[in-house]
Amino acid sequence: MINDVNEILETAKRIEESSYNFYTNAQKVVSLPYLRDQLKELAEMEIDHRKKIEDLMEKGAEVVAQGIVIKRVQDMKLSDYLMPSKIEPKANYQDILITAMKREDLTHQFYQNLLKGAKSEDLRKVLEYLSIEELKHKNKLQFLYDDIVYEEN
Repeated sequence: MINDVNEILETAKRIEESSYNFYTNAQKVVSLPYLRDQLKELAEMEIDHRKKIEDLMEKGAEVVAQGIVIKRVQDMKLSDYLMPSKIEPKANYQDILITAMKREDLTHQFYQNLLKGAKSEDLRKVLEYLSIEELKHKNKLQFLYDDIVYEEN
């Protein structure tokens, strides 16, 4: 289990960068303006998360953890019942949203698993914060899925 805060934050930074790239590329595939705008907003959130992680790395988890307020979020679990798909140039909205939900869920699970092995309270707080941020993204995507896919069907 990784217990070095900087090692965890470097991994988290790479994950956020990967998510940014995913949302940026997904914007190029969709034609629905509303969904494209939502994907752009999610990409911008990933940039913000990366900046927060870099701030954590500069100041240290002990300092930043003091300023974090944990707000619980309920997981809708809609994506638990959907099959993952690939993003291809001909991907439809459903494919993109399912893939995005699964990505956010995996990142949430990544932070949850790290949380189990965290040795300090500050590290636990930082990991819980990052985990909740990913769950917020997953929920946003689940609402989009509900609005867009179920409306089409």
